[in-house]
Amino acid sequence: MAPTAGTRLRFKAAKSRKPHAIKKLPSLKNRIRALERFLQRGGIDDATRAAKQQELQQLRSEHEKKATTEQEKSIAEKYKKFRFVERVKLMRKLKQAKSALDQASSKAEKKQCERDFERQRQELMYVFYFPKGEPYISLFPSSPHDDAKLQRQSELRAAAIARFEKEQPLDAFHHFCYNDGKATTTRSLASVSASAVGASAAELLLKKPSKEEQKKKSKKPQSKKDKRAKKTAPVVLADQDDAAAASAAGSDREQRDDEDERDDFFL
Repeated sequence: MAPTAGTRLRFKAAKSRKPHAIKKLPSLKNRIRALERFLQRGGIDDATRAAKQQELQQLRSEHEKKATTEQEKSIAEKYKKFRFVERVKLMRKLKQAKSALDQASSKAEKKQCERDFERQRQELMYVFYFPKGEPYISLFPSSPHDDAKLQRQSELRAAAIARFEKEQPLDAFHHFCYNDGKATTTRSLASVSASAVGASAAELLLKKPSKEEQKKKSKKPQSKKDKRAKKTAPVVLADQDDAAAASAAGSDREQRDDEDERDDFFL
């Protein structure tokens, strides 16, 4: 039977309906503008005005923070490659200074190597603590900096050294200088292997899975579709006949074995 005209109209109306869209929160700018317009009106009591002014101040501070973070992100993304290249150069120089310090024989040579090593560390502190919201001032410029940039660079270097002395981020700075975070993983793996060697044989046997568990693990998990197919599979008469014949053959074989045993017994 074909659908009636009313059914067609109902289906058409249901298809044409749009899903309920989630209401979007207005942006900070729109909320600030709405509050400013609200406060410009007259006839607002003092308590409401004070509450709305406080809310407006909070929104303005949030907007300023958001703007500064976005600016910092854009500047950091712009100068990320330059900072990385200079960090790699300073890491190489620091390793060279460390090897020279280890190989130094005389006291004068050792002092010179120590000064060089400390200078490279301070340069890495400058890169480590450089403010994200400022354009990066290179340590290895292609053309010499002007006096203003050199002064700002020396100020930032001094601030970075002072901040390092105050905070002492030894692990983070060591990783920044040498990039040897893999050493901790290898050390942990070595300790795990040593503990495994020291374990007793009884503990290892207890941990070993049984044959039943191994069989369960080796079996492939059946999907819901296969289980449903097994339950709903139709019983075929031919299969029943085969099963009955197999059971009858088994019983005949058992009777024959019993008779043979009796004959042997009486012989």
